[in-house]
Amino acid sequence: MRNQINIISKGKAPELLPMSGKDKDGNLYQVDNVSLLKNGKRILPVMGEFHYSRYEPESWEEELEKMKAGGINIVATYIFWIHHEEREGEWDFSGCRDLRHFLELCEKTGLQVWLRIGPWAHGECRNGGFPDWIACMDKEKVRVNEPEYLGYVEKYFGKLGEQCRGMMCKDGGPVIGVQLENEYGHCGGPAETEKGLAHMAQLKRKAIAAGFEVPYYSATGWGSYVLEEETLPALGGYVDAPWATHTKELPAGVNFLFSSYKIDDNIGSDRKSHDGSRTTYDLYRYPWITAELGAGIQPTSHRRPFPWPEDTEAQALCILGSGGNMPGYYMYHGGINPEGKYSTLQESQATDIYNNLPVKCYDFQTCIRESGELNESYGRLKKMHFLMEDYGEILAGAEVHFPEILPESPEDMHTIRAAVRMNHDTGVGFLFLNNHQRRRKMEPHEDFAMELLTEKGSVTVPHLSLKTGECAVIPFDLPVGDKKLELTNASLLCRIGERVFFYTDLENPLFQWEEEEGNVVVLSTKEANRAFRTEDTLYIVEHGDSCLMEMDGGKYLLTKAAQEKLTVYRETGEAQSITVSVPETVKPEAKTSFVREEKDADGKLLWREYALTMSGFRKEAVHQLYASIDYLGDRAEVYRNGALADDWFTNGERWHFALRRFDYPEELIIRIYASDNPLPCSYGTEVYYDLPVESGCELRGAELLPEYRLELRG
Repeated sequence: MRNQINIISKGKAPELLPMSGKDKDGNLYQVDNVSLLKNGKRILPVMGEFHYSRYEPESWEEELEKMKAGGINIVATYIFWIHHEEREGEWDFSGCRDLRHFLELCEKTGLQVWLRIGPWAHGECRNGGFPDWIACMDKEKVRVNEPEYLGYVEKYFGKLGEQCRGMMCKDGGPVIGVQLENEYGHCGGPAETEKGLAHMAQLKRKAIAAGFEVPYYSATGWGSYVLEEETLPALGGYVDAPWATHTKELPAGVNFLFSSYKIDDNIGSDRKSHDGSRTTYDLYRYPWITAELGAGIQPTSHRRPFPWPEDTEAQALCILGSGGNMPGYYMYHGGINPEGKYSTLQESQATDIYNNLPVKCYDFQTCIRESGELNESYGRLKKMHFLMEDYGEILAGAEVHFPEILPESPEDMHTIRAAVRMNHDTGVGFLFLNNHQRRRKMEPHEDFAMELLTEKGSVTVPHLSLKTGECAVIPFDLPVGDKKLELTNASLLCRIGERVFFYTDLENPLFQWEEEEGNVVVLSTKEANRAFRTEDTLYIVEHGDSCLMEMDGGKYLLTKAAQEKLTVYRETGEAQSITVSVPETVKPEAKTSFVREEKDADGKLLWREYALTMSGFRKEAVHQLYASIDYLGDRAEVYRNGALADDWFTNGERWHFALRRFDYPEELIIRIYASDNPLPCSYGTEVYYDLPVESGCELRGAELLPEYRLELRG
């Protein structure tokens, strides 16, 4: 049977939604049922979640620049009420809670912001972000239009509005969007639709009265209350569900298929108040945007799934190929819970929910880790982000077409998974291919073809190849300067001027031109994963965890290597090589020693403590220093001067944490909890793991990893 896709236009005219606004420079932002628009042109922005109150403020600017270098255009951030008013009337907007300063840095780095103001937020925060004094109110009188609760919300929004004054885009600030509530009607809120929608309308009025006047308002889209034509439904999808109420492996997920499927039933499955089928809006009247496309997953006490980089890449590519027009990743950057004055601020069974989370760590195993280090998923997603930035106007307006032969289910490991997004106005198309399914092994496909049935006849894309775990975005009829590339079997990356970059691991990739050849460069997939760029230059770094970013008018490389070789491409000319070296390297030494242990009344070992001492470096000689901890146990904690500084749920990885955050102490105490001493849990003592994990209670070793910052010149 042939791999055939009918890509004849469906001919549906887009319809503008009554939602718009201008920034201070007069740029008009609108939205229709297809995509967001700026000055009448389609845009395809990329949004990444980063919680300011879960990170040290002295590192905010650098972390934002890392996000920008990864292709993020919009920073989404929850505002957790409990972080700012833990006790009634005691407001705190200092330190890591300084919302205004965070927004100023977003503006400085050129990133727009989508504020998720709640008042209920979740985000694995204590009480879903509610202060205890709100959470203790009658449950029937919160998240509804009850005068007492609305009075508290009005004060809260008012305080946020004071912090954000002048930060809306109409005033020249970075805030372009606001999300109201979260999972409202799906996880909490009234059962009656009329009451739920009335409350959302009230929240929007109060937000606007507090100064949150923006082009776009959004609301959670899965099984929740969405105000028709007043809030955009934001959807999501995760590769696993660490909140699931069991310790078994999940079935193969539908997020790795190309389809018009919109809602991931696994989201909020532990808290949902109904079967998820209820919606208060027509999905197809809105563009497909996401706020919770999982770039990672946060381990819980009973479930420790691991998001492989292939999972993250394939899920995002499948949603883009199926018609997604604004990926919003949750989380894109990990964090660490701030100190609470009256309680810990983590989500746990003590706060009347199903799951236990770490007290401090919110690493999320995502693109930029809690430590600030880059994950492999960072580079894999960056390839798509570059494509969206350069070809977003074409891609956002492209219709979606699926093959005649579709996989029978996510368990189908044989059928080719494909979709085409075709822009019928420009004639440019993109063939999306995915050959990855989480925790499954798909059949490789070698030298196959896809037949495209167009209005002009049949076109065959030949000599395609997909290894197990591989995915691709292959353009056709693509302009390359003033030339046209009719067919290729290489994936599209980006362009610098009239030079277009592709990547593939095929030895002799196909490039079929209409007439003359255009200016193309072919990289390997590994090189594409390590590509960074400025306005007129593409850089390929040597090491996968190195990061190249622009900051304060300069170009800087963050690397753990003493020497880094970069390959440099400009719009014309041969590739050049640049080698940069660290002027002063350090060899820090980590020593560990047993301190004490504790057993229960029956002699069962509960935990052991070790001293970690660090020496052999000057902090002025490094940009950052990471501790890499190898241990056996259920979980681990690090203490500084007797206070809990960070913690980690064992997941099969080595535990990394950043030492600059703690001002490079000479000694820390590491406590390891025995594998058979897990946190009390509703599911017994069994823990689900993806990665292999040995049992025990032992600190096996520690290593210090220096990171350097080098300026690139020229």
